[in-house]
Amino acid sequence: MQSVGVPPSVPCRLEPGRCLLFVYGLLQPGQLPPKTVTQAWADTVRGELYDLVKFPAAIHVGQGSRSFRGFVLEIAETELRDDLDRFEELDKGLYRRVRTMTASGHEVWIYEYARPILQGATGPIESWPRDSTI
Repeated sequence: MQSVGVPPSVPCRLEPGRCLLFVYGLLQPGQLPPKTVTQAWADTVRGELYDLVKFPAAIHVGQGSRSFRGFVLEIAETELRDDLDRFEELDKGLYRRVRTMTASGHEVWIYEYARPILQGATGPIESWPRDSTI
């Protein structure tokens, strides 16, 4: 993976078979990022982020006045469909993959939590893990 950089100009020109994914949890650089990342940059999206201890949950993506921080990753569409959808348990209804716009103007995929936020979850928070800085 290339190092975390600055956002490219909008619109971002992608090679065929590539896409942009906004990550805010275990898929972030320094955690367990996708294997096919070729570029990454810090960004924010509108919505709410909650700390569920073992992982975070984004809800109300693209809505409201709150926003949270994460990273935009350029990855292979095949990895998104074949590996990350399974990792995020779309088939079990844990997350759903939706489109949104980042603060820097990039259209991205993001995994939105598809279940009710459990009582005792911490949030809304600005980033996960909560002691991280971007």
